[in-house]
Amino acid sequence: MNVDGVWRLVRLQPIPGSPNYVLVLEDRLLEVLVSEGPNAIAVQVGGHSYTVETTRRRLRSRPDEPDQFVEGRWLLRAPLTGVVSEVRAAAGDRVAAGDVLVVVEAMKMLNDLRSRVDGVVSSVHVQETQRVEIGDPLVEVREEVESSSPRP
Repeated sequence: MNVDGVWRLVRLQPIPGSPNYVLVLEDRLLEVLVSEGPNAIAVQVGGHSYTVETTRRRLRSRPDEPDQFVEGRWLLRAPLTGVVSEVRAAAGDRVAAGDVLVVVEAMKMLNDLRSRVDGVVSSVHVQETQRVEIGDPLVEVREEVESSSPRP
């Protein structure tokens, strides 16, 4: 990214269950709202809007993004570096898509990390006050698919 004539390396990490991203710029973390266009990305940071022209491929899902599905299990990975301020799920809990599983504090902002699936929590890999890095496993949910068999 070119900021005031200086090229800087940035990373953009999606926040699961949210249209927001975390922008990592050097040692700063910023929560941003991003929308893609064909040749540019519109970015809103702190109420200010910016247009970013792109020279790389468009944003898309990759296997190394913060969460992943494997054999009917969904694994929430930390999309940002921070400290776990609250764990709202425990093994055995039934959760719905959109439920907050973990709250992570980064740069004095609380980030609600939500389930992307309906299911049962298989395991929780973090506890309150624990520091997490991008990509660390947080919560695993066994996805539940509604049965299509008719009721008697």
